[in-house]
Amino acid sequence: MNAPKKKQFNDASTGYLVAGLVLAFSLFMGLFVLPYLGVRKAEKSPLAGLPAPDFLLPYASPAERGKSQRLSDLQGQAVVLDFWASWCGPCRAQSPVLERVAKSFGKDKLRVLGVGTSDDRASITHFLAGSALGYPSVFDDQDVASSQYHVQGLPTLIFIAKDGTVRGVATGFTDETELSRLVKDALR
Repeated sequence: MNAPKKKQFNDASTGYLVAGLVLAFSLFMGLFVLPYLGVRKAEKSPLAGLPAPDFLLPYASPAERGKSQRLSDLQGQAVVLDFWASWCGPCRAQSPVLERVAKSFGKDKLRVLGVGTSDDRASITHFLAGSALGYPSVFDDQDVASSQYHVQGLPTLIFIAKDGTVRGVATGFTDETELSRLVKDALR
């Protein structure tokens, strides 16, 4: 009696099967899981509703070098403070999203000010020289502003209303929808 023959896969069909499974898994992760990892909604902050702490910091942006920015000079406009560092990957991912949202509201309604912190001046200057960041940045190499705003992770976005009060804080990468919502709240 002959035993029934088992169907055997050859090396090529096994390779195609494994490649297909890897591709399907990667597609699933890329479309349904990764977009939501690291995305956080705005947090409650002890600063919310209080006057934004004032600071005077020197500009890091090449176009503004030699000048300083006092935050209170921006009162009357909604402001987003973007606390970032040159070594921070999520900060680099956040800046183009922030630029798109800022452009959609217009410079007359919203000012974005980058705050280079937790980094040395040379690294911040080098990063800005090689990037096309669409908003100015100041040096916070002594962690003055980051201490005042209780920054504990990067990137951190602080949303300040026209009247100078803090309306919201977002730590970690913030998606475009949440970012727009927070800006609209600051513009009220």
